[in-house]
Amino acid sequence: MTTKVVLGLPYLSKGPLLDKAIALQAPVLVSANAFSRWIDEGAAPKGTEYSRAQWAEHRARGNTGPLEHGRKGRMRRWGGWNLNSLANAHALPELWLDSAGFSMMSTEGNYPWSPENYIFGLCTKFPFTRFASLDYCVEAEIAHDNNQVQERISRTIALNYTCQMLANDAGIGDRLMPVIQGSNVDDYLRCFDAIEPMVGDERVIGVGSMCRRKTAGPDGIVAIVEALHARLPAGVQLHLFGLKSDGAEAVAELDGRVYSVDSQAYGVRARKLANERRRDDPSFSKTNAFVSEVMEAWYRGQVARMAAPNPKPLQPQLTLPAAPGQPKSEIDAHIDRAYAIARRMIEDGDMDPTEPVSHHTIYAIMSDEINDCDADDSEPFALMAA
Repeated sequence: MTTKVVLGLPYLSKGPLLDKAIALQAPVLVSANAFSRWIDEGAAPKGTEYSRAQWAEHRARGNTGPLEHGRKGRMRRWGGWNLNSLANAHALPELWLDSAGFSMMSTEGNYPWSPENYIFGLCTKFPFTRFASLDYCVEAEIAHDNNQVQERISRTIALNYTCQMLANDAGIGDRLMPVIQGSNVDDYLRCFDAIEPMVGDERVIGVGSMCRRKTAGPDGIVAIVEALHARLPAGVQLHLFGLKSDGAEAVAELDGRVYSVDSQAYGVRARKLANERRRDDPSFSKTNAFVSEVMEAWYRGQVARMAAPNPKPLQPQLTLPAAPGQPKSEIDAHIDRAYAIARRMIEDGDMDPTEPVSHHTIYAIMSDEINDCDADDSEPFALMAA
């Protein structure tokens, strides 16, 4: 089976990009954010660079000071969906919907829309070939330590079930694409194990946090896909979000396991070519018509590569032994345990998966643990000062 190349488009407005995708009869993926209506609320307070939701999550974790990422200089508020451009998509053979997880986490700190708004307000409004479950990406600039990575995986697990339930209620559950997240092989396997009951024996599932990942190495694309290939039922196939060409080619022949990949990498290619043109013609403009021609050549090349993959040999990765670290203090061990309890509560439906686990929540869990220890005549641990 040839791995399908799904062409990423930034929007569905009429113009050269959409016209070219229709002419190519390419399956297209578009982000949910392409349909967002944003209301500008003016300049951000002096000396800060954040969105309202992003700052709320930042503070919930007990942090202060400026954020390290995000939209700069302006404040905005999500104002609902603008679905007008969906009318332009009927000539496409397939339209896939991405939940916009990474872009929303980068610029807003969280989804500005609820699962109900996503499913009923957007996913039901067009016969999408597949629409991705809401998920929480774990790239290093978003999740800063292992507790945050594991929390976001737990939130992803819970949101898969929430989105499946809502999609079933809406009569579109068969088109929902569950999504798994992880930082390493074990993370992805844990995430899949938790959602396997809803996945079943035959389904396409999305694999997130792949775009910036290296092809080789113990946590590389090949290692993760091979581990999933060994674990998943034969009928469960993978869609790899935002995969680079070399990575896609390296896993394209795993017995049909990789159903599809998507990318907008032609944009980088177009920017590079435009800069080269400007050396001879400073007035050259990178128009959408120019980008559409680059997109066509890029897409045809990707389809050809997937039809006859010839992966590059992987460079051996030198894995150095981990440097000995300081042993965890008793309080750090109890904090980790509190986070583990919070993750279990999220996955069990006892905490809202769309809300970050705050330091206040962790301290409350630790206090409960202290009380339990006291009740058992065990030695309690000291509570860190808030």
